[in-house]
Amino acid sequence: MTQAALLETDSNRYWPSMLRKGISDIAQGLRRHELWAFLGWREVRKQYQRSVLGPFWLTLNMGILVTALGWFYSHIFAQNITEFLPYLALGFIIWALISGMINDSCTVFTSAANSVRQAHLPFSIYAYQLAWRHLVVFGHNIFIYVGVAIFFRIWPGATALLAIPGIALILTAGFFLALVLGPMAARFRDIPPITASFTQILFFLTPIIWTPQSLPERAYFVMANPFYHFLAIVREPLLGRMPTALNWSVSLGVTVGLAAVAIVFFSRLRARIPYWA
Repeated sequence: MTQAALLETDSNRYWPSMLRKGISDIAQGLRRHELWAFLGWREVRKQYQRSVLGPFWLTLNMGILVTALGWFYSHIFAQNITEFLPYLALGFIIWALISGMINDSCTVFTSAANSVRQAHLPFSIYAYQLAWRHLVVFGHNIFIYVGVAIFFRIWPGATALLAIPGIALILTAGFFLALVLGPMAARFRDIPPITASFTQILFFLTPIIWTPQSLPERAYFVMANPFYHFLAIVREPLLGRMPTALNWSVSLGVTVGLAAVAIVFFSRLRARIPYWA
């Protein structure tokens, strides 16, 4: 047998084994839900240890920001504040979830370097911990919208329940993104600042402080932005409106695509994570 044939045979044996180990890591990490739920909750509490409000400082800071910007931009854009402020509040809350997961995905392994090197745990646990931690923060921040909804007498009804699968889809996409960006950023330390700059630009390109209706002649620009669709599948139900089929299709398609890339990428690089972290 030639050397090329031998290499091809080894490769054919290597890839299935590698993928099985990567998928097994993700499955084992999911089964350790008590561990990553505890670690994620402890990490949130640790940031505000010995403070009076604890993690609700996050909620207070964002609440002040949303109130100030809502009043300011409603005058600039000539918007009715009773409609614009709830829209803006949800935009900030959901974007904090999305951007936070993107930026923290870059440090998911390097920030837990000691545990990654010393503890014999599935590496996916740190990605699950990341998703859970941001869900906890989102749970605190959503009280801002509850206050706004009560003040402006907004009642989305049963439509609001559609936000639950939307949040689950964002968390799932963020989890798989962490399995891609985490190893890359551990290997190349320039990736975290690049990603942070990228998310700052995306903030202004995504309808958070402005509405898609303000750019009717550039509808394609909004529809081509996948982050708009992730925003819409959570924001629209909480405003009492139905997301479009396109919103769900794009969000689901991006998540499935990320999952496929992440499984291959994570399976290929997971053995090197302890050396890079």
